[in-house]
Amino acid sequence: MNVTLCLTHDCNLRCAYCYAGVKSARRMSWETAKRALDFSFEQSLNRARFSGHEPESQLGFFGGEPLLEWDLLRRSAAYADEEAARLGIALKKTVTTNMALLDGQKAEWFRANHFYLGLSLDGNAAMHDTLRRFPDGRGSHAECAKALAYFRGPEARAEVIVVVDPRNVIGLADSVEWLMEQGVCNIALNPNFYTEWAEPAQETWRESYERIGGLYADRFRRNAPVRVNVFDGKIRVWLKEGYAACDKCGFGVDEIAVAPSGRLYPCERIVGDDTNAELCMGNVYDGFDKERRACVVACRGNTVEECAECSVRDRCMNWCSCINYATTGATDRVAGIVCFHERLAINAADRVASALFAERNPAFLAKFYNAARIG
Repeated sequence: MNVTLCLTHDCNLRCAYCYAGVKSARRMSWETAKRALDFSFEQSLNRARFSGHEPESQLGFFGGEPLLEWDLLRRSAAYADEEAARLGIALKKTVTTNMALLDGQKAEWFRANHFYLGLSLDGNAAMHDTLRRFPDGRGSHAECAKALAYFRGPEARAEVIVVVDPRNVIGLADSVEWLMEQGVCNIALNPNFYTEWAEPAQETWRESYERIGGLYADRFRRNAPVRVNVFDGKIRVWLKEGYAACDKCGFGVDEIAVAPSGRLYPCERIVGDDTNAELCMGNVYDGFDKERRACVVACRGNTVEECAECSVRDRCMNWCSCINYATTGATDRVAGIVCFHERLAINAADRVASALFAERNPAFLAKFYNAARIG
């Protein structure tokens, strides 16, 4: 069972595209955090007994901004480590942060405690400060980007998350290039599907992916490859001939998110203001509302008939229930902008992969193939 603790509804930034709801001082108590961890470990053990596999769990910290609750985060992580060791559960830990509070001491603590970090930074200052600002309107890039110094190079257990929005997409390719120059080796481009994408912005998006593809390929040619999720993901899915069941999110099945109140949701993106009765599946004290959870699980995925005939359906993330819900209001209906992006990503990735494979690029073959078997 993968569980995400949303430690607070508060945040020190006011990003224009935030989907986490209205900011408030509501925070998770230690009692709720402890019960959430106990509940998730119970679920992990039950699933392991049912499947015959060794028990495992992933613990994520989210918000709001989770570093605002630094003491609670550390106490929860320590308790999770102790309980997982006692119960024989393999535990992975992650945190998603906007970086404004991330200093050297915290970075070292995360390293020492084997965390993987999601670092929200929209590239260079021009792109980042367009939408990621402090409550007083100041851009946050200068404060946030300082923490990059602690996460450079291929060994860094972190990825930089760039949110792509029609209002900042003009700076996307420059920002990816800037991040590469800063020594970032793991970049995640996360589109904002929660807004309208007019045709001019879509065309800029297309041009940006083409240029980023060139930057990505050039790093392989310099024998210094980087990971960009849009390209790596689509290349690997092509090699596997489509997404496997284990690649898809466990929306409400083996993935849950806990609001500060203790209420349970199928994904951290759904928590928002913690007022969604339709997708709330219970709470950590009383457990799952089985009827409500069954409804959530039954309605996930994608039921759009046209998608069944699409030539790239097996490489498309039309199954992501939280994105479907955000764009169409239904967890099983995919939106046109998602279709646009997935085709864009697949085409861009295929162009890059075809070129590098034709060149028999050693770094590319080593990363994606068994190089010894390639003639």
